[in-house]
Amino acid sequence: MKSVGPPDSPGTKPALNAETLALVADAVICTDADGRILTFNPAAERSFGYSASEVIGHSVHMLLPLRDRTDHHRHLRGFASGEGVTTRLMGRSREVRGRRKNGEEFPSEAMVSRQTIDGRVILTVVHRDITERKELEELREATSRELEHRMRNQLSVVSSIVSISAASASSVEEFRAVLADRLTALAASQYILRAGGGTSADLGELLRKELAQYRTQQGTNVTVLGPPVSLGPKAAQILAMIAHELATNSAKYGALSRVGGQVAVRFAFVDNESGGALGIHWREEGGPPVETPTREGFGTRLIKHVAAMALRADVIMAYHPDGLYCQMTIPRKTLEVDQ
Repeated sequence: MKSVGPPDSPGTKPALNAETLALVADAVICTDADGRILTFNPAAERSFGYSASEVIGHSVHMLLPLRDRTDHHRHLRGFASGEGVTTRLMGRSREVRGRRKNGEEFPSEAMVSRQTIDGRVILTVVHRDITERKELEELREATSRELEHRMRNQLSVVSSIVSISAASASSVEEFRAVLADRLTALAASQYILRAGGGTSADLGELLRKELAQYRTQQGTNVTVLGPPVSLGPKAAQILAMIAHELATNSAKYGALSRVGGQVAVRFAFVDNESGGALGIHWREEGGPPVETPTREGFGTRLIKHVAAMALRADVIMAYHPDGLYCQMTIPRKTLEVDQ
């Protein structure tokens, strides 16, 4: 801690407790009524990047952004004179912007007190860098917004599942059983998302987990091949539901209902005019003969409509005699961003 003035001058008074002030974690700066810096403790040196010798005798305005200096000068003079509302404003902690030696600005809190020593007004500023606190507040707000956004998406998906399940069920018992099964599939996608930190899931892992229960001991009846594909939460939920519906339908009526039946899932990125897309191909072979259904069930409606609306996917479903074929083309930008 350094001060200006001869040993008995008012400028030395703020430095009498220099050893104590050196231990204070907050920046402590003393100025005269005109804002000239008299003392500058070690915490102030660390916070602003100046040594005490560089600032003592200079205006405290050098520690402020240029745009704030005029207003600060007015408030400072008013507080030093003890006049007007400015006294109350400067007499309590308030948020301000500081400016380091390298020009970097940072958020801070400042408290100013006024003393009169030997007829001379001395202002003591306690200045606290709140950069970390602000960053935590911003992170908390961003997390809250993200959670709210995800909850809306989750409720939207659940609402769609409930509505379409109710429309296609023939009884309350069937509705209850089918809904529970589909919500379990949705929960599985959440498990994979949590493993990815809650923000992403790998498509291959998601598909393999959904199809694991249908694999034979040898595992040759179900194959999943494709490159690493990172999915945002919304895309993961929708594609998990689609995989569940396709697998359930195959186990009841398609290739997975027979020994020797096979399901092959292939996916890869393709180039197109809109910046690239993901192509997913589901092909069944070795099952019972397939006929085009006379009415769309939940699975077909979910694949065609929900995927199209939520992921802007182009969907093709073909009922070949040797098995179902489903192709989805999904814009790449809808996969990784939770819109």
